[in-house]
Amino acid sequence: MGCNWLSLGLLNIFDPQAQIRVNYTGMNLEVGTIALEVYSLNEVEFIGSGFKYEYYVDTTKITSLTKTVGATFYVAPSTSPGTPGSITTIDLLLYYQEVQDYITSNPLVTELTCTISLLGTDGAGHSISKSVTVDLPAIQPGIDFEPPTAVINVTPGTTGTEPFTVIFDAYGSTDNRGIASYAWNFGDGTTATGVMPAAHTYTNGAYIVKLTVTDYFGNVGVALVTITVGEAGAPTAVINVTPSTTGIAPFTVYFDASQSSVAGGGAGCGSCSIVSYSWNFGDGTPNGTGMTTSHTYTAAGTYIVVLTVTDSNGNTGYDSETIKVNAAGVPNTITLQAIPTTVTAGGGTSLITATVKDAGGNPVTDGTVVTFTTTSGSLTSYSETTVSGIATTTLTLSNAGTETISSTVGATSGAAFANVVVYCPPPTP
Repeated sequence: MGCNWLSLGLLNIFDPQAQIRVNYTGMNLEVGTIALEVYSLNEVEFIGSGFKYEYYVDTTKITSLTKTVGATFYVAPSTSPGTPGSITTIDLLLYYQEVQDYITSNPLVTELTCTISLLGTDGAGHSISKSVTVDLPAIQPGIDFEPPTAVINVTPGTTGTEPFTVIFDAYGSTDNRGIASYAWNFGDGTTATGVMPAAHTYTNGAYIVKLTVTDYFGNVGVALVTITVGEAGAPTAVINVTPSTTGIAPFTVYFDASQSSVAGGGAGCGSCSIVSYSWNFGDGTPNGTGMTTSHTYTAAGTYIVVLTVTDSNGNTGYDSETIKVNAAGVPNTITLQAIPTTVTAGGGTSLITATVKDAGGNPVTDGTVVTFTTTSGSLTSYSETTVSGIATTTLTLSNAGTETISSTVGATSGAAFANVVVYCPPPTP
């Protein structure tokens, strides 16, 4: 009995262990961070060395994601036993690139939880591991609002002479969580499924082919392509567009078919000539006529315009053009990347890259101004202009913590905003 008292009592008196407490004070799932407060309840200091991350799907541990991250910080001892000492605050990342990669490659995972443990040594030399969080929803990808991108590849091309056999595939289509299905409408009343359906043969006419791709969460992406098939000896239809194929509603487009021609320059069809031009504007309005015409699109959308030219022998030729109309005030889009996302302990630098695209998904005009801000540290430049849609600056951090860097771009079509988080571990005391 006395030996037990000696081992359990006196050793604790003469070799005390830090009584560390950790309070979880908040979480920001949008940027993937949590806020912690760490303090000691006795007169023993604590030197933190890092955090251990363990991730679970339901109750199954994903061992490949277990990660220990070094982060040195100091917790002062209490001046009075039982009374909290000075509080050390820590902003901690919830997940790293490996976790994001796992979520992307496992689209049916609906939630990933995280257990985080604080690691370190107290002033008496004891190694301490203390749980910070248990089953915290670190990342919740089950609700995915990002639609897939549908892409149609056509072989040998979109224009031919009847009978014209075309091979379609959707191998260029993408989705951040995977594509579940591919559905094809060939524009002639027939349909098919799969990433590469059987070859399809068309007769004379113009056909709008529609590909619909659906991801595992029901989000849909659509792509359209027009197949134009002429008769032997048919005229060649050519569409020219002014001012461009992309604009903001209301968008007036001027169409010109003056470069259209009959077969063989006339000799191939018995000195025939083009006698009519018919324009289908793709928005349900009545067809236009004439070698030149104009049309105003009042609503945002993608419209396929089909020109049909007919020669004096009754032969027809076709051409098509896609018009993209954006809603007034549709903003540019901007994405922000930091390399690295965790700088050297005690201070370091990270390259911040902003990629800016216009409402049509193309790089913005060179010289577009991008404004950068940061919650801490300094930037080499707070305002940069784009080159090929990209603007960069460099962040320098010297204070421990998780900092948010933001970027804003303004343009006639609207403004866009994005941010990225960079973590600076505390310095070694």
